[in-house]
Amino acid sequence: PAEWEGQLRRAGVEPTPHPYAPDECWVIPPGWAVPDLPGYAEGVFTVQDPATLAAVRLLDPQPGETVWDACAAPGGKAALIADRMDGRGRLFATDRYDDRLERLRDNLRRLQLAEVTVQKIDLRAPGEAADLPAEFDRILLDVPCSNTGVLRRKPDARWRFSGDRLADLVELQGVLLDRCASRLKKGGVLVYSTCSLEADENQSHLQRWLARRPEFRLEREVVLFPPRSRTDGAYAARLVR
Repeated sequence: PAEWEGQLRRAGVEPTPHPYAPDECWVIPPGWAVPDLPGYAEGVFTVQDPATLAAVRLLDPQPGETVWDACAAPGGKAALIADRMDGRGRLFATDRYDDRLERLRDNLRRLQLAEVTVQKIDLRAPGEAADLPAEFDRILLDVPCSNTGVLRRKPDARWRFSGDRLADLVELQGVLLDRCASRLKKGGVLVYSTCSLEADENQSHLQRWLARRPEFRLEREVVLFPPRSRTDGAYAARLVR
């Protein structure tokens, strides 16, 4: 990171360390096209909000493990996981939409992360993940959500929000949790995350789920609230089997 920061400054770019992750994330001043920054074509860096670090930090993937990023597109968290695994072990990145998978592949290609296995899987359908390993050491489940933590980036999300849609999302999130939980080995780690501020999708939802899945325990959770964290809004919980 320090070497890349030096390259930016020599190119006339004055990056500012982000307060949430000053050793890993920088804010680039306005007026610069991202593809023109030093190291872009070589895959030296990726562009994402620092909030994405929360879930990956809780997941804490290790070299040599078998890891699954279950709702991976567009690939920001998958890239962070692959970086921490250092090319050792197996990382599977899945999603259900062709266009999002193509963007995921493009991002991994630029970042030179060829070791990541990308597959199209619809987790709503029983048996869809049959081609994946039977058990994983760690699983990241970044579920579809109401997006209330990222309204500054997706302002249209406020017009899609309703009580009925929230109920549908919570039901889907429970299905996806069950699907992923069934593939986690004993002693493994499952991180559930959203970009939502709603307790119905976060703390309350997990407490209801844990009440019927006593083999899991909540080890730690992180809540990022934009005015305080200066990041996107996010929730992440580390569950251990």
